Amino acid sequence: MANFRLHNPDCVIIHIHKTGGTTIRRHLWDGRFSGRSFGEMRPEWRNLYKFAFVRHPLDRFVSAYSYFNQHRGFKGTIEDFAAITMNVTIDHTGTRRTKPEIIRHHTIQQTHRFYCLTEADELYRFENYDAEIARLASKVGLALDGVPHANRSEHSTWEQHITGPLLDQLCAFYARDFADLGYPSP
Repeated sequence: MANFRLHNPDCVIIHIHKTGGTTIRRHLWDGRFSGRSFGEMRPEWRNLYKFAFVRHPLDRFVSAYSYFNQHRGFKGTIEDFAAITMNVTIDHTGTRRTKPEIIRHHTIQQTHRFYCLTEADELYRFENYDAEIARLASKVGLALDGVPHANRSEHSTWEQHITGPLLDQLCAFYARDFADLGYPSP
């Protein structure tokens, strides 16, 4: 996605797709954001509190696949979706005009330099979303009155979708996410 400057309270969200960032921007900050930045952290934002939500790599992948199936017209198999995800020749940063470019943009590694995750002052876990939202709100002094989830897709656990050779391929593709974000690799 992009990094967004949030207002009142002022901070920056490093918005990684399928980790609840749209909910945060639309509902927690009530749309008080501006100045998105793709693939870089703007120099004028460096002294602001910067945060990101991260998610188990395979759960995030299945969520993206389900979202594209249910809301974005993707009709291929999960193997087809994975082939696009892991195809590093498909642009993930440009104009994103083709469906494969959009899919790649949504599924690159969370630790990919495009997201600027190394700039984050704090990481929150999607797996404990409500508690982590409350922790974030407390940290920045934001009043919290329940947060609905935006862009939610219906899907079962990643274990029910990803097995055999596909599991090995995706674990290799997301290896740095597993290692750097502290998620155990299957």
